[in-house]
Amino acid sequence: MSELRLKELIVENFRSISGRCVIPLDGSITLVHGANGAGKTSLLSAIELGATGRVGFLEEQKGDTRSLLRNHDFPHGSVKLSLADHRNVTRVGSYEMNGDEVTGNAALTPAEQTYFLERSFLPQTALGRLLESYTETGKQVDTALVRFVKALVGLDDLDALIEGLHASGDRRRSKKIVHGWIRGAEELDVMQQRQSEVTAKLDTARSQLGVAVSLLRELIGDPDLSDVNELLSTSTEHGRGSETSRAELARLGELQVRVDAIASMRKQAAALFSDKNDKLETVRAEEAQTAFETWKAGTGDATLSELNRIRETLLNLSAATIGHLADAYDEAVERAAFADSLYAEAVATDRERAERIGSLDQRIRELDQEIAAVETRSQALEVSTDVRVLIEILELTIPIAGSEHCPVCDEQFTGAGSLAEHFAAKLDRLSANASQLMAEERKLAKLREERLAKVQQVVVQKSFPWFQQGEPMDETIRRLNGLNDSVAEGNRLRRNLQSTQASIAELAAHAAESAILADRVAEVALALGLPVHDLPVQEPELKLESEIAMRIRLIRDAEVQRHRERDARETIEDMQRYVMKLDQELRESEQRISTLQGQLSTAESRMASSRQVLQIAERTRSKLINEVFDQSLNSLWAQLFGRFAPSERFTPRFVKQTESSRSVDVSLETELPGGTISGSPGAMLSYGNTNSAALALFMALHLSAPSELQWLIFDDPVQSMDDIHVANFAAIIRQLAFVHQRQVVIAIHQPELLDYLSLALAPSDATQSLVRVTLDRGAGTTVAHVDRVEYAEESILERVI
Repeated sequence: MSELRLKELIVENFRSISGRCVIPLDGSITLVHGANGAGKTSLLSAIELGATGRVGFLEEQKGDTRSLLRNHDFPHGSVKLSLADHRNVTRVGSYEMNGDEVTGNAALTPAEQTYFLERSFLPQTALGRLLESYTETGKQVDTALVRFVKALVGLDDLDALIEGLHASGDRRRSKKIVHGWIRGAEELDVMQQRQSEVTAKLDTARSQLGVAVSLLRELIGDPDLSDVNELLSTSTEHGRGSETSRAELARLGELQVRVDAIASMRKQAAALFSDKNDKLETVRAEEAQTAFETWKAGTGDATLSELNRIRETLLNLSAATIGHLADAYDEAVERAAFADSLYAEAVATDRERAERIGSLDQRIRELDQEIAAVETRSQALEVSTDVRVLIEILELTIPIAGSEHCPVCDEQFTGAGSLAEHFAAKLDRLSANASQLMAEERKLAKLREERLAKVQQVVVQKSFPWFQQGEPMDETIRRLNGLNDSVAEGNRLRRNLQSTQASIAELAAHAAESAILADRVAEVALALGLPVHDLPVQEPELKLESEIAMRIRLIRDAEVQRHRERDARETIEDMQRYVMKLDQELRESEQRISTLQGQLSTAESRMASSRQVLQIAERTRSKLINEVFDQSLNSLWAQLFGRFAPSERFTPRFVKQTESSRSVDVSLETELPGGTISGSPGAMLSYGNTNSAALALFMALHLSAPSELQWLIFDDPVQSMDDIHVANFAAIIRQLAFVHQRQVVIAIHQPELLDYLSLALAPSDATQSLVRVTLDRGAGTTVAHVDRVEYAEESILERVI
């Protein structure tokens, strides 16, 4: 039995509860009272959520119910349920609700949650239909009452036996539950069908093998060769020449690649050198050399000297040679242009900074004049020195009063309006001239602040270094422009000289390439065994290519014949293996069919034995269940119902299960004092007594079996009871709480019932306690008033006794 005890519930913005409520639950009895809508049901739902992670009556609604847990007037809500065991170790169930998202963990384990929902918690929505919920689902269903009977009697093992043997009552059920039986029967049919298929395939394979042997015999050309193994051996000997043929094909392929390379080189050489003339190119090269040397001896050297003087003396560049004249000239022009742009930028930057400093100095002088004028006006105002000091303090305090916490006295401001407005009003009351003085002081502060900013800007601008103003590059650029034509002429003559020299080099390369082509043609001819002198002088590669193609064709024709023999040989070998495989499969199928027939016969025999055990188990189970209803549950239910309604003639009870069955068939009836059986409680009892019967059954179920949780939580259980029923209910609750040590939580609507139950359930010794919680929704916030009633000894009565 679990020794968990309810300890405390903290609810914030949950369902109809607004704000934060802390509810102690550690008393023997806790009574929760409030007007309609105050949050009684929400409070019990919070206990259910913290314990189980769900709210049962909301799960019956359609759609996503997570958004229904949080109070819609607040973006955030939470529930925290605290439990404690006998060692005072705390277990907490906590859930947070942010928007429609709900996260957290339940305080109870899954098994404890089931017990809580079925044996400890009776919500208001379940009381009126409690009896129907135990019986409306009918047979073959694991209802809460069925689970209770199983737990009380310990029918799990017997149920497991009956459930396991259920299939033995019928062959079709047995085949559904014993998959091996179905598979065995299906496999037997498949194996018998497979046997017929394998026999047909074997006949076909043997016929195809004969056809393949005849084809190979024709390819070899020996119709008298009848032995299959000898035929295969002969064909294998023919196929060994394929390795030599593949090597020869590879060699001829390499030679073909070399011939293709020769043809490609010849075409490229013809395209490059078809319009070249050796003598003409030589004359052009000599003329270009003479022209370049003449320019170099005259204009070139003078141009180079002038350019180097400019580079070294004016541009800080190294001297250049005649071979790099054009590049050196371009570099000098670029350096001169860059230096000229830097000079222009430096002059403009210094001019702009000087103008900016002058503007700032002028503004500082203007601010000095304005500050002096404001100080004069301020001193002329008739305000005492003490008032001036207080005004200055208040003026310094107002900018830092960003909240309602006073920076002077370090206290929270609680007066009318804001703290800043309070300071301003105080300034107005100090003096008739205080407002004007405050305005002048504020203006003076702004002017001083602006002057300080301008002075800082002037200091920053003057701290920057002035750029060194060098000399303009106009003269240098003009001198470089004067060298442009000479440099361009030298560059043109040098490119012409380089072009003619390249042509001479190409002619020499063509002659060398022609010699290489002749050598490669001779190598290919030698590899083919052809005399070189028999090849044509023009395009000898055509003759070589024709010879290679002819030899490749002859090798491939022989290879095709060998491939046909190989395919026929492989077909024969495959068919031989296939025939052997089919023979083996046919023998295995015959053996498997015999085994399956024996196993199915054994299954039939075992099913008959299991059916007898099933019948015995069902009779035993029905006997045990009837004992539970007659001797345990019906007796306790009748006693509790008699306490609730002592004047009621009809007593509710469970109908005895007379027939053996593997399920618990739950139905209700009523019994008169003489033993006469009548209709169901709903048909024979009043509405109030029907609810009393349901409440008595809930308590009977809680007390009949070992208790896993010693809690009983009711949501307005006395809503339809008269005064006698309420008194009887109070007596039973007192017995449960103070004798059976159950923690009881009851939500009550009527204030008169709260007063009566508070008196009837008051503690009678120091081990008992009563907690009264009154919920009140005032000003939009739920307030929980907690009153703990403890036992107090009456010393006067004890002395009298």
